Amino acid sequence: MFDIVNGFGGGSNQWLNIFLLIAAVMRVYLEIIKFDFTALPLTKGMFRGDTEQARKFHRHGLFLSLGYIVLSAPFTLFA
Repeated sequence: MFDIVNGFGGGSNQWLNIFLLIAAVMRVYLEIIKFDFTALPLTKGMFRGDTEQARKFHRHGLFLSLGYIVLSAPFTLFA
């Protein structure tokens, strides 16, 4: 029987948590080096030139990444 909590044989999906933590850290790093997210083709297609709406969208992504780092990093690193 498949146990969703221990799906990878380790702790509570530890590899998934590590992958998401690395992705969140990369997102914050891109913000630190002033990467222009509004220049991405997918962003241009989603917002059709409305750069203010695109900046708000990516700012919320930054806040989600920071929240994930703060809330999950201690549990992932010390598990």
